[in-house]
Amino acid sequence: MSDFLSPTTWGLLFLVISAAVLIGVMILHRRRPSVDSIRDIPPIRALAPQLKRAAESGEPLHIALGSGELGGTDTASSVAAVQLLEGLVDAAVSYDVPPIVTVGDPTLVPLAQDALRRAYERSQVPEFYDPAQVRFVAPSSLVYGAGAIPVGSPEKVTANVVVGTFGGEASLLVDFGDQKGTPQTAIVDAVQGIGALYPSTERMAFGEELYAAGAQLTDDKRFATSLIAQDILRGLLVLMIVLGAVVALIGG
Repeated sequence: MSDFLSPTTWGLLFLVISAAVLIGVMILHRRRPSVDSIRDIPPIRALAPQLKRAAESGEPLHIALGSGELGGTDTASSVAAVQLLEGLVDAAVSYDVPPIVTVGDPTLVPLAQDALRRAYERSQVPEFYDPAQVRFVAPSSLVYGAGAIPVGSPEKVTANVVVGTFGGEASLLVDFGDQKGTPQTAIVDAVQGIGALYPSTERMAFGEELYAAGAQLTDDKRFATSLIAQDILRGLLVLMIVLGAVVALIGG
């Protein structure tokens, strides 16, 4: 009985259940002809009118991916930001809006360039792809926040989309947009970034909404399947914690 109650046993049990859930969700979603709307995130829904305005004006859309590095503590947030970037650049390219992507960590550059390249290929205009549309600003978060600002000076942008891992440097980025009257949307996960962005924009999603945004924006089965699996596993984890506490209480 004591072996069954050990943390190792509970951990292995959770891994087995997780694998079964992931396989089941993937099989079920592959059989579905379409993907229903998973969650409604108002800031993501509000991006469509901004893209239409950008198409009418011919001005670019600025997407700031932040300074989250791959291979560190911000890996999950950065991957979610790149997923959202795929949907944004797909929509931007389809509207004939040239996106400008700024990053604050070099590990994000190849991922952002690949997402942009594939967006042009899906729209069957690969000749318009320009890797210089993805710009590495600086490895320091504060320098990145200040250095990404001039992107709106020589090149007037239709909107700023701040997505990923941001801290206090986000206030530098959005302050310039406020001065120009540029619409701004933020999808961030860090508390510091939320505090810095809150006074500047009402169109803000935060926390786990960053991980759900890609599924809503793209309607891609991959992202929808991942989101459903996350929700199921989260519920299972909570259930196992409660069951473990009850069993420990009874056994004690």
